[in-house]
Amino acid sequence: MNMAPNIPQLLTTIAGFLLLMWILRKFAWGPIIALIDQRRAKIETDYSAAEKELADAGTLRASFEAKLGEIKVIERQRVQEAVKKGEELAKGIVADARAEIEQVKAKGMQDLEIESQKAQLELRKSVVTLAIGAAEKLIGERLDDAKHRQLIQQYIDRIEELPHA
Repeated sequence: MNMAPNIPQLLTTIAGFLLLMWILRKFAWGPIIALIDQRRAKIETDYSAAEKELADAGTLRASFEAKLGEIKVIERQRVQEAVKKGEELAKGIVADARAEIEQVKAKGMQDLEIESQKAQLELRKSVVTLAIGAAEKLIGERLDDAKHRQLIQQYIDRIEELPHA
């Protein structure tokens, strides 16, 4: 077995390899490298865009959280205002009811006073009539009605002027 290299075959293989390398370099390496560079640039652009969108999303999220906080503050203020208005309305209703009660009470007191005075007048008239009737029976004769009424009225007026116990 001969282990010696076959020089023409070796030279043909080297020449073929060098020719293949030159052809690849001339026609294939440039477009392949350009394609790889384009792909790398696109990936970097996409990655930058994704980072920018992520930063924008963070900013937007912070903005939304701030707005949500503002909305909650406004909501609390409106609830407090509604409660305050409700309390004021309730106070107004209570005040109106109390004023109406006082008016009804005052009118009732006036009506009671008027009825009391009417009853006192009726009682006086009844007492005068009874006294005249009793006096007539005691005396046995009928005296002048106007004179009797005047005497009894004077008597009642004197009784009213006495201090009450």
